[in-house]
Amino acid sequence: MKATDIMHPEDQKAIGALKKIPFIDEMCRSCMEIAYEKIYRGENLGMMVKVDNTYMPEFYQDLKDVTKAIGIKTPELFIYNDPVMNAFTFGETNPYVCVSSSLVEKMNREERKAILAHECGHILCQHVLYGSVVETLRMIGEDFGIIGYTLTGPVKLALQYWSRRSEYSADRCAAAVVGERTFQASMLKLALGLADAGNDPYRLVKQAKEYHAHEKQDIWSRIQQNCRVAFFSHPQNVNRAYEIDRWKKSCTYKRIRQSIAPNENFYGNIS
Repeated sequence: MKATDIMHPEDQKAIGALKKIPFIDEMCRSCMEIAYEKIYRGENLGMMVKVDNTYMPEFYQDLKDVTKAIGIKTPELFIYNDPVMNAFTFGETNPYVCVSSSLVEKMNREERKAILAHECGHILCQHVLYGSVVETLRMIGEDFGIIGYTLTGPVKLALQYWSRRSEYSADRCAAAVVGERTFQASMLKLALGLADAGNDPYRLVKQAKEYHAHEKQDIWSRIQQNCRVAFFSHPQNVNRAYEIDRWKKSCTYKRIRQSIAPNENFYGNIS
């Protein structure tokens, strides 16, 4: 699998805009090299539990299966204690994936693979560098208050805009690896926070239509929604579900998915 196979057009456009910011690449790499990557890996080793061939080998094998399908080196895998279902990837030279205990408990094996594939999609698309700096800027703002937010605000807005678009690409990676139906089921569980999300994995896709009608009812509603999400790092759940529902109809999705699951029926899932 190539990054160009799954990158969302808005992700590619946003990265192009990011690269026009003077010294952005140098600034991002300096932040990573000077401190943050090593600091956070140390925190992982100190506070989380590392998963490998000897500890929770089935979960680690799932990660290896995912990275084999994608065609990247297997990153380190950690589990941390948190009642909120979540996962994230950090680091550029030696990236690692961290998954919350709640997600491991509440999702089934295929759904967990969807989450792992999403995180590895960020690595494939080389999102990790810019994504790590988004998190770094957030912490700088929190640590230094109004001064921190004033200094980092403009760059952070640009990075947050890109971050939301990058999630669509990572979602495509997940859908390609496990199938779009399993991806939708994992998204629904993330949105609900429940182990039992019912038997309609396309619930968010259907709800997206109502959301888009609300958003487009007038100019003021559209402005409100755009301002509301300006500092979000992720798109709304319904938009993520909607984008994959659109992409599953593409020749690219079918080609990649067929190479991974040649016996899958691409025309049996109706949303």
